[in-house]
Amino acid sequence: MPNISDCSVMLFPWDAKKPKVADIVEAAKLAEDLGFYSVTLPTHMTTPPGWLFSDFDNRELLDAKVIVPAIAAATSRIKIGFNSLLPPLLPPYEWAKYLSTLDVMSDGRVIFGAAEGWWEEDFAAVGVNRKFRASMFNEQLEVITSLWTQDKTTFDGKHYQLKDMTMEPKPVQKPYPPIWIGGSIKSVYRAARYDGCIVAFWPDADAARNLWVPKLKEEGEKWGTDPKLCAFSFVYVAKDKKAYEAQLPNLRLAVAFEDDSIDPGTVTVSGSPERCAEQIKSLADAGVWHFVLEFQFHGLESVSFGMAQMEAFAKDVVPLL
Repeated sequence: MPNISDCSVMLFPWDAKKPKVADIVEAAKLAEDLGFYSVTLPTHMTTPPGWLFSDFDNRELLDAKVIVPAIAAATSRIKIGFNSLLPPLLPPYEWAKYLSTLDVMSDGRVIFGAAEGWWEEDFAAVGVNRKFRASMFNEQLEVITSLWTQDKTTFDGKHYQLKDMTMEPKPVQKPYPPIWIGGSIKSVYRAARYDGCIVAFWPDADAARNLWVPKLKEEGEKWGTDPKLCAFSFVYVAKDKKAYEAQLPNLRLAVAFEDDSIDPGTVTVSGSPERCAEQIKSLADAGVWHFVLEFQFHGLESVSFGMAQMEAFAKDVVPLL
């Protein structure tokens, strides 16, 4: 059965109020004290006008690449990283150098979560054509891992070219930090080539057992890997029915990524501690290896709200697992 060390926490460089680095660092320290496996942050250039962001009163967005080193300096055990970096937004050498330096700084605690990206505003902010993001992403991963493992890297791709390029320091973790690929079922082929951990919107147990796990195994066999399924979910541990009903509007908004008719009860870990534990156990039984938990409704709630929920999860849900 899963334990708290099989769960990670997603934090945010934005907030229901003005975000403060010190508050986010405190949340990461609490996650470490409670025994969570990792803390990860998303990286975006700007926030889009749609989805739940249209309800944000505050549009300030801090740079997660600055916050994560602050977390590294304030912690000693918990894994740190990104869910996810968007490689097409910057050159691959920049990512390789940054993540390698962060791995050295943190004594080998970095997780390289990566995704193609989706909202147009991120790409427009840096002058990158969004329609090429998939092929750019594939080339990025090849270049970055080559820089981490080879003395000299030569690469002649459609988007990136390097000739006899060196990069030091190499990461502490060998051959390199774990790569968690975020995306839909279409990303399984890419994830299986690397560490094979898919961070995606929450699959139900049947989908995990009958679609995701078999597909990961099939793709992993092509590369000689044993890829694992990592599932993402919004979490709300309710002390009673009244508290749950009060948070339903936020839960509905958080899960309405593409469809505003989705019942949050079917795609989130939410409700009583007993119900939350049953939801996690059913997914673990279906083959989910790791859980990335999100306690702030993607920034609709504050850091302090998320910290209280982290404690409620550790105190009331984990013992039931």
